[in-house]
Amino acid sequence: MRRAGLATAAAVMALTGLAVAAPAPASAAEPGTITPCTPSAAHPRPVILIHGTMSMAESWKSLAAKLSDNGYCSYSLTFGTAPGMPMGGVAPIADSAVEVAGFIERVRTATGATTVDLVGHSQGGSIAEYYAKNLGHAATVHSEILLSPVTHGTTMSGLVNLVSQVPLLRDIVNSVVLPLFCGACVDLQTGSNFMRGLNNGPIAQPGVRYAVLASRDDFIATPAGPASFITEPGVTNQYIQDLHPGSVDHIGIVSNPAAIGWVIDQLAAAEHS
Repeated sequence: MRRAGLATAAAVMALTGLAVAAPAPASAAEPGTITPCTPSAAHPRPVILIHGTMSMAESWKSLAAKLSDNGYCSYSLTFGTAPGMPMGGVAPIADSAVEVAGFIERVRTATGATTVDLVGHSQGGSIAEYYAKNLGHAATVHSEILLSPVTHGTTMSGLVNLVSQVPLLRDIVNSVVLPLFCGACVDLQTGSNFMRGLNNGPIAQPGVRYAVLASRDDFIATPAGPASFITEPGVTNQYIQDLHPGSVDHIGIVSNPAAIGWVIDQLAAAEHS
């Protein structure tokens, strides 16, 4: 019983660490507020930034600043919140995807844009993929540029598989404990109902350009690389270490200078495709 209790505690701590980031100081505008920004002729599409689990809009501040410097209009929101939780991305992913879809429509209406570019991290990448495929919005997406997305579910460095070997423990963790404060943590696991739906058939949608960047040092979206990559025709899949040597973890990829440069390059490439 003691071993089961320790395993439960370990499972909860690890699964709720899928994209934990220290909260940044709040910006002047409320998260999700669409401030005026007119897309330029050079960069005509708004860029929507979709954060990860237990994160918030402010996690994108480094990338958002760089996008602004390069003449892009970018927008982000804090989605999937729950009572008593200081950050977002904890609601069931399907619910968060609907919330993000509504935000995208608000941005499109405000800017007059027909299509948008989506940049997603971790769970945000899952939402971007689900938005185009499962919610049927591929026609409104020009490109998806994804940082360590949880495309095929995560084993959490084998912890999900370990817990699954004890059905009672698995049921307690996934049906009782995690749903109390992080429904998304259930959905992100390998073999979850959400992941089965996302991976039922091709993920890449016709007319959408996809690019995925992963890190060999990722111990959260695991196995590192295969958990994230969309191994389908026309999709760009890269490891950040092939762009710039060095250790980059799952959370740090969002603010990593090489990753930020890669996002800018992928947006530029998408403009000519």
